[in-house]
Amino acid sequence: MKAWIALVTAVGLLSVGCQRADRAQSFSSDNEGSSAAEFKQLEAAEPRMLPSVSAGEAADPDGPPVSPGEGQGRLIAYAYAFGIAVPTGQMEELLDAHRGACEAAGPEQCFVVSSSITGLGEDYASGSLELRASSGWVSGFRSGLEDGLEPFDAKLDSSQTSSEDLTVQIIDTSVRLETNRSLRSRLQGLLRDRPGKLGDLLEIERELARVQAEIDSTQSVLNAMRARVSMSSLTLSYQPRFSPVSGSVWRPLAEAVSGIIPSLVVSLAGVVTFIAGALPWVIALGVLAWGGWALLGRLRRRNKKQAPPSGGGTTRSF
Repeated sequence: MKAWIALVTAVGLLSVGCQRADRAQSFSSDNEGSSAAEFKQLEAAEPRMLPSVSAGEAADPDGPPVSPGEGQGRLIAYAYAFGIAVPTGQMEELLDAHRGACEAAGPEQCFVVSSSITGLGEDYASGSLELRASSGWVSGFRSGLEDGLEPFDAKLDSSQTSSEDLTVQIIDTSVRLETNRSLRSRLQGLLRDRPGKLGDLLEIERELARVQAEIDSTQSVLNAMRARVSMSSLTLSYQPRFSPVSGSVWRPLAEAVSGIIPSLVVSLAGVVTFIAGALPWVIALGVLAWGGWALLGRLRRRNKKQAPPSGGGTTRSF
């Protein structure tokens, strides 16, 4: 029985290698020479040749794996980031307008991942809005973004587009998923048609459980990659915009000037703290130095008194 399990597993591993090689070779021949041209046109390459992932497909772990065939092209996940300068008084209203436009399109076209704003009512407020949206919704949003900023006295400050080619990963994951499903079918047939000892049956069930866990994990990874391709990432960052005559423009300089006195006070406090800590040691070292000097003076005077006078030989009289 163990030999049958090993044989079934070996056949499955061999088939996955053959299928990966065949699909990789087919994809390479169909798309050879197109990489450089496609990546130079990232900004214009909005449409993807990939069907959207429906909720039913994403939730069905036993559905057929999707791999790109002829005519589908590359599977690319796009990410967009826009920086917007807006007066702080209009920031919350603009963020709510963008969030409302996304929610009005429905979750199939756009949904909010996160939304935050800090410093409400302050001159240096900031906000962030992260969305997931279809390529069509993102294209329409980008085309009308700058016109939609005018009522809020805002302007587009920065724009960034990045992409990641997930074609190879999706092909590889799809093949691995298909092979594991075939292996699961063989193990189920082996368990059903070849009853044997209890130990052999338990070993087949353990192998079947391992394969099922790998199928579930692979399906989750594949669904996540397909979702990244079908729904782009869109991040909007809101920063304050000041007019040339606004008092907020001079606020950094005013804060720097007003901070001079506190800085001086802090520095003076540091000096006083240092002196207070060092003063006892200075006094103690001064006393020791004075005592040592006085003792040395006494020793010198005592030595002078005990020393014989110079040239003191005895004299005789006749």
